[in-house]
Amino acid sequence: MRIRLVEDTQTLEEVVVVGYGTQKRSDVTTAVSSISADNLKDRSSVNFGEALAGQVAGVMVQQINGAPGGEGLSIRVRGTGSITSSTDPLYVVDGYPMEDAALNLINPSEIESIQILKDASSTAIYGSRGANGVVIINTKKGQSGKPTVRMNAYVGFQQVEKKIEMMNRDQYVQWFVDGRNQAWLDASVIAEDPDRSPHSIGDSNARRSLYPSASTQYMIPDGTGGYQYNFLDPASVAQLPDNDWQDLLFRNAPLQQYELSVSGGSESARYTFSGSYTNQDGIVLNTGYERFNFRTNVSSKITKNFEVGMSLIAYASAGKEQANGKDAPILYALNLPPIYPLRNEDGSYGSMVRNPEILAGDVANPIGIAEQVYDKRDRYGWLGTIFAEWEIISGLKYRIGVNGGIRDNTRKNYRASFIDFDASKAPRPAEGSNERWNDKDWVIENTLNYNVTIEQKHALSALLGYTSQAHSYAHMRGESRGFANDNILTLNAGTMYNLTSDESEYSLISYLGRINYVFDNRYLLTATLRRDGSSRFGSNRKWGTFPSVSAGWRLSQEKFMQDITQINDLKLRASMGIAGNNRIGNYAAIGLLSTGYYATGDALQNIVNPNTMPNNDLSWEKTRQYNVGFEIGVFDNRVRLEGDFYHSESLDLLLNVPVPTITGYSTQMQNIGKIQNRGMEFVLTTKNLVNEFKWSTNFNISFNKNKVLEVGVDGRPIYASAPNANNAFITMPGYPIASFYGYVQEGVFMNQEELDRYPHLAPDKVGDGRYKDVDGNGILDQNDKTILGDNSPLFTGGLSNNLSYKNFTLDIQFTGSYGAEVFSFYKRMCGIYHGDRNALIEQMDRWRSPEEPGDGVHFRPTRTPVGWQRDPSSAWVQDASYLRIRNVTLGYNLSDSFLKKFNLKGLRVYVTGGNLYTFTNYVGYDPENSSEATSNNGLSKGGDYLGYPAARSYIIGANITF
Repeated sequence: MRIRLVEDTQTLEEVVVVGYGTQKRSDVTTAVSSISADNLKDRSSVNFGEALAGQVAGVMVQQINGAPGGEGLSIRVRGTGSITSSTDPLYVVDGYPMEDAALNLINPSEIESIQILKDASSTAIYGSRGANGVVIINTKKGQSGKPTVRMNAYVGFQQVEKKIEMMNRDQYVQWFVDGRNQAWLDASVIAEDPDRSPHSIGDSNARRSLYPSASTQYMIPDGTGGYQYNFLDPASVAQLPDNDWQDLLFRNAPLQQYELSVSGGSESARYTFSGSYTNQDGIVLNTGYERFNFRTNVSSKITKNFEVGMSLIAYASAGKEQANGKDAPILYALNLPPIYPLRNEDGSYGSMVRNPEILAGDVANPIGIAEQVYDKRDRYGWLGTIFAEWEIISGLKYRIGVNGGIRDNTRKNYRASFIDFDASKAPRPAEGSNERWNDKDWVIENTLNYNVTIEQKHALSALLGYTSQAHSYAHMRGESRGFANDNILTLNAGTMYNLTSDESEYSLISYLGRINYVFDNRYLLTATLRRDGSSRFGSNRKWGTFPSVSAGWRLSQEKFMQDITQINDLKLRASMGIAGNNRIGNYAAIGLLSTGYYATGDALQNIVNPNTMPNNDLSWEKTRQYNVGFEIGVFDNRVRLEGDFYHSESLDLLLNVPVPTITGYSTQMQNIGKIQNRGMEFVLTTKNLVNEFKWSTNFNISFNKNKVLEVGVDGRPIYASAPNANNAFITMPGYPIASFYGYVQEGVFMNQEELDRYPHLAPDKVGDGRYKDVDGNGILDQNDKTILGDNSPLFTGGLSNNLSYKNFTLDIQFTGSYGAEVFSFYKRMCGIYHGDRNALIEQMDRWRSPEEPGDGVHFRPTRTPVGWQRDPSSAWVQDASYLRIRNVTLGYNLSDSFLKKFNLKGLRVYVTGGNLYTFTNYVGYDPENSSEATSNNGLSKGGDYLGYPAARSYIIGANITF
């Protein structure tokens, strides 16, 4: 038997999209990552962003909100490069550039490939919008041949992956009693108290009731005086309800998707039509998401040298939503003690605001809020493209594309009069609001592409282009109150309380060019230049120029490498370039006006006042990036390793800077500030087994270090807050954006000797938290606040294994992150409201006395907390490192004999488990959650009031081809 090894060139000959054109993978000199349709299939992903997680080095996909629809994604390419502007990448769908995420537009199964441009050399072709990376999405096109009909369908269910362990009834009652007793022991004897003896935990409610705020701080329900139960009698406590509100709030939620597509064509005309329906119930009561997607693509060669085509993508979605973060039913489910009934005998929901006979407080029923608040969002949109391409002479093509799109977003919210809210018992005035956002956009692109090969050694391609784009935006919000009843929810059924509207628009004109040169398939050079003019910037600096250059050397093609048979491909590459970020308000550079009133005698006159200070020199944020990389394939390309090392600096950041008040303004938008991102990325792909049993592995790992270099002219830090956590984040030179800021808790004062030995606040007592004297002056004050951590991981990674044997396939994917931290604000709500709200089970290890000191971490409960217990501190910072079993799919392709029997081209069935298990020390639902961060609010990234958790899913599906 004779065996001959043949080089696998499929990867090297792969064509990748690089912006306004394509290149062979072997000729690419920039940092570009590709995801094919095979990487997206068989996932229970409602949008493509979810399917990207862990598959691309240098791209962090973080599920900061796991609500149905999958829109709570944060996608970052090589770190965070802006402080106050958007840090989202630019999305380009079938050539159409979009500044907003395209997560709704496309069903993941309709995607042919995704290219992610990561370094400035590859993104500079998009000029003032490429600084945060570019995600290029290409949808599937028709192919020549007989019509092909494909049906894809899956059904399944989702569930919450983990619960947060809270106190049960008996544990809570003891926590409550401890908290009130400690508060009572702390209280000084008042003159109105005839008993002058020191307080003790055995004192009766009769004595305690003499003190101010006794009912909320000192008194313990004893079955008398209006209290239904005696908290000091175990038999009475046993009669209390013991509800697990998480069990009542979360549910198993069905998930389904159906898709039908038809494609085909001839040499002169090709087409594809598809439609899909997605329905995803939420794992939280009364949440859900429903979407229809439609897509068509038609192209025709009118003559040998002239082709025309059009594509249309449309969607319509409807979602049932709930508040996220501090005011969400999820947090209420943790805060409400288990001792209240789900419903009272009169049908009302049991809670602290509804049942003072059990215990009065300010926490409403999470089930009532989840079930009764009406919060619905509808979205509609379409994106269309018409193009014509003319090959003027051999190798020279002119293309014109006319693109347009409209997106409409409406949200309706109604809070009925019979619903209890925190600290607000029904009946109460009903509140309703309607809100609408509308975006219209068009883009016209003209490009000339020229490709020529000279003497089989010189390959040259050149691109010239001119594009123009305009975008308009309109927003309106109306709010009514005092509805006559809860049956008619339209705003005219109430009294108009507030009405606002705003409109804006911007335009962009661009000139672009690129040259690619390859000599003898060994030496590679790419140069790019783009010049943008934008209406968003000052009259003196409306134009910006974005150059880049990259080079590569394919050492494997050199003669001195030909005898090294183990190395099949070896390429070195380097690049440098400048890209921009223009994501600010449309009129930030000009002076805006606001309306007001002026008193003249006994009347008020409407007036218009200057509101913002103009800046004629306002321009783009710029990111300058250097990148070096290598690619190596060995052992017949069965092992490939790619690595990139980069250094980027974001300059001229767009910040609101304080200005002298003599100007009449307090701030002005200016270009000032600097951020640095440094990192490295590695991708290892192996074909471990290639015979009947096949096994391939893909591993990627990314390291990124984010650091602020400059903020403002005087280096003044930028602070950000969260509800009940003032100035909890700080952005300052030398540290990552949105670093956590607060006090350092070092433990608990275990006894009087420790209290006397360490610096402490005047009201601190034994059992209270002990904090670090950061500046070492022996005094605890505001100067002892310091950096506590941040949400930026040291590294992220993904590991996929793909196995097949005969007709069976098995795909297993892991994702992981190490070094990130979360500022767990919910710990404030579930840890220091001692005896009022329910608490995390970890509070069972609290300090109770010098004889029962606990774990030395959790301080004593008291209904009158003092000092820094309610302030942001290291006690709230948690390690958010994790390893997640992201996806496991077992599939089976039915045999050819079966297919022929039923006249089918293909039939594949599969079962998939998503987010099966997360190995983490994080106490909350999901270490990726960040309820206080949105895509445009990176200054509070990592703050968590328990956002909607990502769900575990189980599905069964089939792919049928006729």
